[in-house]
Amino acid sequence: MNTQKLFLFIAIFLTVFLLWDKWELTQSTDENGNVITQTQLTGTSPSTEKTDVPLPSDVPAAELSVSQESTPTINEPSNTGAYTTVITDLLTLQISHKGGTIISALLNEYPESLKSEERFQLLSNSPERIFHAQSGLIPADKMPTHQDEYTSERQEYFLQGNSQLTVPLKWTDNNGIIVTKNFHFKPNSYIVEVDYQIDNNSASDQVVSSYTQLAHGATQESGGFMMGMQNFNGGAIYNDEEIFEKIDFEDFDSTPKTISMGGWAAMIQHYFFSAWIPNKNEKHTYSTKSSGSNYLLTTVNPSARIASGSSANVGKNQLYVGPKEHVRLEQLAPGLDKTVDYGFLFIVAKPLSVFLHWIYSFVQNWAISIILVTLAIKLAFYKLSEKSFRSMAGMKKLAPRLQKIKETYEGDKQKIGKKTMELYRNEKINPAAGCLPILVQIPVFISIYWVLIEMVELRQTPFLYLPDLAAKDPYFILPLIMGASMWFQQRLNPPPADPIQARIMQMLPVVFTVFFLWFPSGLVLYWVTNNVLSIAQQIYINKKING
Repeated sequence: MNTQKLFLFIAIFLTVFLLWDKWELTQSTDENGNVITQTQLTGTSPSTEKTDVPLPSDVPAAELSVSQESTPTINEPSNTGAYTTVITDLLTLQISHKGGTIISALLNEYPESLKSEERFQLLSNSPERIFHAQSGLIPADKMPTHQDEYTSERQEYFLQGNSQLTVPLKWTDNNGIIVTKNFHFKPNSYIVEVDYQIDNNSASDQVVSSYTQLAHGATQESGGFMMGMQNFNGGAIYNDEEIFEKIDFEDFDSTPKTISMGGWAAMIQHYFFSAWIPNKNEKHTYSTKSSGSNYLLTTVNPSARIASGSSANVGKNQLYVGPKEHVRLEQLAPGLDKTVDYGFLFIVAKPLSVFLHWIYSFVQNWAISIILVTLAIKLAFYKLSEKSFRSMAGMKKLAPRLQKIKETYEGDKQKIGKKTMELYRNEKINPAAGCLPILVQIPVFISIYWVLIEMVELRQTPFLYLPDLAAKDPYFILPLIMGASMWFQQRLNPPPADPIQARIMQMLPVVFTVFFLWFPSGLVLYWVTNNVLSIAQQIYINKKING
């Protein structure tokens, strides 16, 4: 394969790749790179009502004799009325007294936008973007679901300097059953632990199962020219066979149920997500469906029998509501790190991400960490890159002699080809020697691209004049440097023999510069560093060859 043709193919491939990602993003994100969602609140007529409470048949450990008609039906998707506010060091939550649903979650450490005093809201009760964390008990005719009313002694709870905080909500029926729904909080944690204390003062035993549910408002695509690329936005389930399944919203009604020992269920978006994590030692049923204008991701836990006159604590589930922070996810639950969207090259991107975070643990600066990772990648591929650069340097050295052959045997392609191959053989130059090293590096390039795009740690992180490594360069300095370095790197190599190829190659620095004007500056920093190191390596090799 001709080396110049290979470079042209790679350049066109990367151009198409970046254009596709840019087009995908413009369909569904806002000016902060967050996915745009819209929810229409529509009532349901009696003839088309759907239930958003799990059926007893979903219980993995027991089948309970409760008819579908006894379960409450959805009338409107939003929670209104009284709620209790809980404030910790990392979270500010609103827990509705209707069902104990968490209807709002603000992330105290993450501003909504750069220099904004408003905090980022992950869970929301806004009609424009419903996102709730629901939980309850079944059978619904005997136990409180997420649609039944609880009472709370206080309207506000503060963790402050305490080592833990418990927020109780109470529900009582006419048969003497008392349910206390407890929400547990700890400092420096995005985990909310939910369990139920059930006092069975009725005359009969009660067989009870808990369930959790994430309700997400219907999404609609919206256009706009944005700065980054679109990452996955939808549901996800992880099971005991270590299978991580992404579920697009449009597939919620067609995805079959999953029964798993342990596992978890999550709603994922760029940088942030929410996940219900049940007991890892029990079997659970996971399912998805749409209900009205909401998409529901449901987990149903095994049942427990509570004898008449006794009490029991059941349904201990953990809710994670927070950022995709690398260090936290590694410690919470098996497979939870897969919520970080590394694209189809996860097997390459994940080690690169781990390496980048490891370097940061020493230097404590994300921009410098990116530079050092780029340097490490260049060193790792130095020998492979050297073959490619030597081939190009040799080709450049032979360029005048190749041109003379073309002029001497003009019109005789067979003779030109024969003399060209003789020249390569005499000078011991293989024009295809650089092909494999370049092809090997493409997966690494694409992987580091995904790693930097997905890193929440870069969000609103400054460096020098740059206010945010996850946002575009406000002065376009880095993209212009990137374009200039790409142009200079081309000058070090022989131009393609084909005039059309040569003109395309000349245009690529301009095309890439335009793309990178809106790309996150952390990603552009990687490209600039990679180009500068490549230029230095090429100059060094050229000097060695030319003596």
